[in-house]
Amino acid sequence: MNSAAAPGRVAATLALLAGLQLAPVAAAAPNIVLVLADDLGFSDIAPYGSEIHTPTLSALAREGIRFSNYHTAASCAPTRGMLLTGVDSHRNGVPNIPETISPQQQAHANYRGTLGHNVVTVASLLQDAGYHTYMTGKWHLGQTPELLPFRRGFERTVTMADSGADNWEQKPYIPIYARANWYADGERTTLPADFYSSRFLVDKMIEFIDSNAADGRPFFAYLPFQAVHIPVQAPASFRDKYQGVYDAGWTELRKQRQARARELGIVPRDAGMVTMSTTDDWAAYSPEMQRYHARRMEVYAGMVDAMDHHLGRLVEHLKRIGRYEDTVFIFTSDNGSEASGGDDVRSLGMRLALHL
Repeated sequence: MNSAAAPGRVAATLALLAGLQLAPVAAAAPNIVLVLADDLGFSDIAPYGSEIHTPTLSALAREGIRFSNYHTAASCAPTRGMLLTGVDSHRNGVPNIPETISPQQQAHANYRGTLGHNVVTVASLLQDAGYHTYMTGKWHLGQTPELLPFRRGFERTVTMADSGADNWEQKPYIPIYARANWYADGERTTLPADFYSSRFLVDKMIEFIDSNAADGRPFFAYLPFQAVHIPVQAPASFRDKYQGVYDAGWTELRKQRQARARELGIVPRDAGMVTMSTTDDWAAYSPEMQRYHARRMEVYAGMVDAMDHHLGRLVEHLKRIGRYEDTVFIFTSDNGSEASGGDDVRSLGMRLALHL
């Protein structure tokens, strides 16, 4: 379900799974579904101790393997570059989030914040080996035509090229973009009126898989969700399931999650719990602020729940068309949870704009 190594090793593992001789694939070559959450915390899904309802991921964990020693980059774009190439971020062109790389750094070829052409993606290798290759979701490795995933080994794509975007409309979440940059097969595209990110990305992935289902060739499906990157947004039907769940606050929540993680064997039973300097004292908040922050956690939980639900739609579809049993699923997050909250988005955007 998750990977037990650094992102670069995930790319190597995918290559091994496919048996990457540059020749037509054998009939037994597995399909590969690589699912990447965005800013998901280590204990934010049920198999790792969360109270959030994630039955799809729980089922995959029961049938597969949970790893507890995964290492990734501290921010999203470097992880994505390493995950897709197996090459260290200081060599593949994406050492940091591109919006924060200084002009002095960008003078160096490997520090431009875009995936370099000195590296090959696992999608390109799998495509050469006879796989169909599909991507729906966040890219964040370059916006010019030659840098988009459609030119980096993916035959069908619907991608958001930015660091993040609204989950309901085609608009940016910070003021450094005039418009959310969405592309379909390398061309700018307009989102549908009923857009919600997790639902839309799974809809498109199912469409891509079905478009070539008759030829029997295996597929590589890369599904990097927007969830749960800020802005944290969830349909009311998912959000409302968590009304009152977080009223006791995050201090109590951390204790509960640690206890469950110990029972699950995810962390050692004697593992301590560190309170970071950025973690405010829940008891010091006024009742009004406690209600506000509890509500924010309800929305976050709803967004995780919605992501799991829509991933479940893909799983069920693969079962219906007879492709589930020959599919390998890998689920991970690009980094840990976002330290800043949704109310910090505007100040974050202004800091990035000033930097640029």
